[in-house]
Amino acid sequence: MGYNTTSDRLLDSLRTKQDEGNASLATIATDTAASKSSSNTTQTEVTQHNSRAFGQGGCILVTGTAAVTATAGSGSLKFVAIQFLEDTVFDSGSGGLVATTENLYLDDDATGAGVASGGGGANTDGITFPKGMTLFGRYDGFKLASGKVVAYVG
Repeated sequence: MGYNTTSDRLLDSLRTKQDEGNASLATIATDTAASKSSSNTTQTEVTQHNSRAFGQGGCILVTGTAAVTATAGSGSLKFVAIQFLEDTVFDSGSGGLVATTENLYLDDDATGAGVASGGGGANTDGITFPKGMTLFGRYDGFKLASGKVVAYVG
C-alpha cells in the first residue's frame, strides 16, 4: 500500500494501534474471566477476613463490671470494636482494657509508643469514653468501671 500523504500514514498508524488495543482488551477479558473462576478461594478468604475485621463474628452487650474476654474455639477471636452506649470508664486495674498488642492499641498499661514517635501517648486509666463513640482495635478483653458497651468480635 502506498502512502500518498501524511494523513494516510497517520490514519494507518491509528488503525494499527486500534487493532493492537482491541486484541489487548480481548486478552484482558479472557484472563479476567479465567481468574474469577480460579480465584474463588482467594475471594472467599478476603470476604472472611473482612467479616472478621468488621465485627461479623458476633457481639456482646456489657452492662456490668465483670471482666469480659473474647474467647471462642481456639481463642483466636478478638474484640475489634467497642461501641459506647453510655459515657464509659474502663477499670483502672490490670485488665481494664487489654490490647492484643500493647503499644499498638489503647491499653490500660501501655501508652501507644509504637504508633507515633515523640511520646505523648497515655494509658486508658481514668479516661471517660463518651456515649456514641466507637473504639476500633484488637482487644483480648476488658473490664468496665462504669457504663455500657456493645463489643464486636472478629
